[in-house]
Amino acid sequence: MTTSGRATWAEQHRLHTEGDGGENWGGMGPEGQERINDTSVGSATGTDYERQDLNSAAERRAVLTEVEKSVAQGHPVPVDVSGEKGAHAMTIIAQEGDMLQVYNPWGSTTWVSEDDFINGHMGKASKSELPNAYSVYLPR
Repeated sequence: MTTSGRATWAEQHRLHTEGDGGENWGGMGPEGQERINDTSVGSATGTDYERQDLNSAAERRAVLTEVEKSVAQGHPVPVDVSGEKGAHAMTIIAQEGDMLQVYNPWGSTTWVSEDDFINGHMGKASKSELPNAYSVYLPR
């Protein structure tokens, strides 16, 4: 593991632990995630974040305008993804045309289409087994 890889892993572990996810990556709940988003992201952007659950393609389509407006104003939007092998948190950091730029704390940034976000094909931004965006955290 490279020095930057160790630093990234250490920061992820620190945030996971502070968000009540446990020392052994047991799973951070919504309250812990919202607290981490408020303190880590919100302290940099000057805003608090509020969770919005996304239970269907229609709900993801409906929130897309708010997501794009937020990133255009410089407010990244944390997004939770899930699949058969668990869940993960990433952040939508930009939008261009019909594409969303997604930062994955595993060390990558990837462009996905709006259709990918809407239709549960976010796997290319994480792992193929984590395709479904099930919540976002929007600035209040």
